[in-house]
Amino acid sequence: MIRQKMIEKEEELVCSMNHKLPIYMVVCDKSIDKNKRLLCNECMDNLESNLNNVMSFKKVALLIEDNQKKKVEQVEYIIIKNIKQIDEIQKTLHQLKSYIIQQLDQLIGNTDEWIKCLQQIGQQNVNYSFFEELDNLINKVQIQQQFDQKPLITQINSINQSWNQKIINKLNQFKSFELTNKCEQLLINLQTINQQQHLIQQINTIQELLQQIDNLQLKQYDLEFKLIDDSNKQSCFCYSIVFNNTGSIMISIDGYDIIIWDFNQGRLKLQNRFSVHQDYVQCLVYSKNLNSFISGSQDNSIICWKQINNNKWKWSQPYQQHNAQVSCLILNKQEDQLISGGYDYSIKIWNVDFIKNELTYLYSLDNTAAVYSLSINQSETMLASCAQYRYLIWKKGGNEKWELKCKQNVTQGQKIYFMDDQQFLWVTKDKNIDQILIFELENGLFKQNQDKTIQLNTNQLCEDDWRLFPIIYNKDKNIILVRHKHHIYIISKVNEGNFKIKGSLNCEIEQIFGTMTDNAQYLVFWDYKQNKYSSYELLQK
Repeated sequence: MIRQKMIEKEEELVCSMNHKLPIYMVVCDKSIDKNKRLLCNECMDNLESNLNNVMSFKKVALLIEDNQKKKVEQVEYIIIKNIKQIDEIQKTLHQLKSYIIQQLDQLIGNTDEWIKCLQQIGQQNVNYSFFEELDNLINKVQIQQQFDQKPLITQINSINQSWNQKIINKLNQFKSFELTNKCEQLLINLQTINQQQHLIQQINTIQELLQQIDNLQLKQYDLEFKLIDDSNKQSCFCYSIVFNNTGSIMISIDGYDIIIWDFNQGRLKLQNRFSVHQDYVQCLVYSKNLNSFISGSQDNSIICWKQINNNKWKWSQPYQQHNAQVSCLILNKQEDQLISGGYDYSIKIWNVDFIKNELTYLYSLDNTAAVYSLSINQSETMLASCAQYRYLIWKKGGNEKWELKCKQNVTQGQKIYFMDDQQFLWVTKDKNIDQILIFELENGLFKQNQDKTIQLNTNQLCEDDWRLFPIIYNKDKNIILVRHKHHIYIISKVNEGNFKIKGSLNCEIEQIFGTMTDNAQYLVFWDYKQNKYSSYELLQK
């Protein structure tokens, strides 16, 4: 709907003498300057001669308004006519997008069938009868017959030729993509390869490239990952990374060790290293108010850390209430309570004193399974815990202790995150599912809202089995950081609690561990493929 708008402000409609009185009459004489045509009562009294072409201001205003209404109707008709046409174009483009995705899905499905055909042939060639083989040994005086590869190669070549043609015909629709040319070259290469193992490897590569076309070429995101620094190598696993509230200090893990980094505009500089834990450090949580953090380890212990000066840190005694490795740590907003989860099926509640750099154990909750992640809702009245095949919701009782409210079986996953008091995210783990499920509070219970499910990039190469990259939500910038399988996603919350993927970074491996700064400007992660830290600036396009 187009609305008319007058350029001048009402206070600008004054007489030429600026008497600061309401306009009474208008002189309709084109020989008079337009800024001298408005007359107030005082102007009328001071006129030396009568003016013939004078109209009341109210009448003039009504005439102008009537003319503008007619103009708006005409403009609106033309604009709406064009918008409707563009809407049709947009709908057609959406249909085209769906068609392209459907075609790529069919291609990927074709490669699955292709692999199955080769595997069936391979299986047929290695099936044998004990009694027949015994006869062969006896009749041929136990001389091993050499396997004749020619029939197998002939079968493989026949299947390759058939599937080759089918896929190349469909690939012609995607000639504009560079990856299409690579796919075609791999298909040509298959004609000269006769070992089944190499064939399946080549077809898998084609399948991955088709998925890249599907996942990367067709999706236009409005956020860019700008690489800043990838110069710091590390061979041992870094399971967790955290920042202080200003983003100037980064804490990471190198196996058993805690590493302190100076972080400046996306660049890392090593400051210190501490070897205190007796096994791999699993998780970290940093205070938002002080330069203090807490670490949890596979040695079942939790340790508090406090900065003494620029490069010196003090650590507490190891606190050991868990009977297995500590898997996750979260703090409440006031930062006087720590909640830890472990592989001993328990959640431990602690009092925190960052000034004294110490913890006080309070009590334990039974999670019924290993604790993979924890999250507190916005008002801090509910605690959610993830137990792989189910989530548990805990509620604060009258004594301010957490009490189990409900537990619900759900699609396998290892990460849960409260967006507010009404909604939480559940990141799926299954190899054949690439989704983030949305659960919303309804009549006192959380139920999945399937209409809001976030569809991620298709990736059936692995499970989402690495839970130690936490979900981070920056409410001010409306940015959610999630890792799933090979990809790191930046997601935003849009109207009515729906979600939109703003950006996606493919790391080509599932062992990725990282976080982003509190101001959501920088992303830092360590991955097992490159064995190094990578820092990116997150830029809106």
